Amino acid sequence: MTTGPEDGAGLNDQAEEVWAIVAPALQGSAGPAGLPARAYQALRTWPTHALPDDLWQEILALLPLEDQTRLARTSHHTEGLLKRLAPQALDPTAHTTPDFIRTVYTQTELDTSLNENPELAFIPGTDSDLTIGHGKAEVHGPGTLTAVNDGHVTALDDTHITTVTGGNVHACDQATITTVTDGNVRAWDQASIEEVTGGYVVAREQATITTVTGGYVCAFEQATIEEVTSGNVTACNQATITTVTGGTVTATGNATVTATGGDAHIIARVNAHVIIQAGADRVRVDAYDAADITAHSGTITLHSPDVTITSNSDAVINSPSQSGDCAIL
Repeated sequence: MTTGPEDGAGLNDQAEEVWAIVAPALQGSAGPAGLPARAYQALRTWPTHALPDDLWQEILALLPLEDQTRLARTSHHTEGLLKRLAPQALDPTAHTTPDFIRTVYTQTELDTSLNENPELAFIPGTDSDLTIGHGKAEVHGPGTLTAVNDGHVTALDDTHITTVTGGNVHACDQATITTVTDGNVRAWDQASIEEVTGGYVVAREQATITTVTGGYVCAFEQATIEEVTSGNVTACNQATITTVTGGTVTATGNATVTATGGDAHIIARVNAHVIIQAGADRVRVDAYDAADITAHSGTITLHSPDVTITSNSDAVINSPSQSGDCAIL
């Protein structure tokens, strides 16, 4: 199907502005056969030769409400057209309905919408270069945000956020975040974070974090962290940390933590299970309650007679006289 050049070549200024708004919807739709080509050809002589109402109606049927409003603002001609064929596009109250999902294409439009709406819901689109620096937004996938610098953001579906440098972010469903350097992030369901270098992050349910190199992280329920090299991490319930090579890790509940080396400090409480692999001599573990320690190296200090230790000769276990309040098992 021939739909014309994507940049609108061959169109006059008014028609080119209209095509920039309608082309994404027309070319990505399963609408009437041949509609993109018919619309493009008709716009080649528009507005000198008017497009018939039935063609406009086919086009408008594929446009989100915000795009209809943007179309109305391109000229007095389109404003009159939308007033006649799609009056809801000129009704300010139509943009505040609970189920209304916006599609924002430019940073200016996003900033304006955040200023105008108590809570903006929108779909940024794939590979969009958008930053949220204020306000409250609910972002639906598919789509990409370059950064969240401030404000309150809920990321749903398969939304991807490249960097969180501030603000409050709730990542749900299968939302993904590349890097958290600051701010407060909550990852739920099957949301994933590639790296945490700063800020405060809570991962719940089956959320995953690949690497923690700084900041403060809490992993609950069945959340998993692949590697901790620095920072402060708490693992609760049945959370799992695969590799610890640094930082301070507190494991509680039935959490499982495996230390492989580095200068790491692990605090094990309740029924947490800590595994210290061979060669991790600088790893230190403070064991409380009924913690279960499997130690092939490192130093374990007992703080409870209920701690269980499985050890070989390479692990150093502090005696009761050293730890002060416990007995060797």
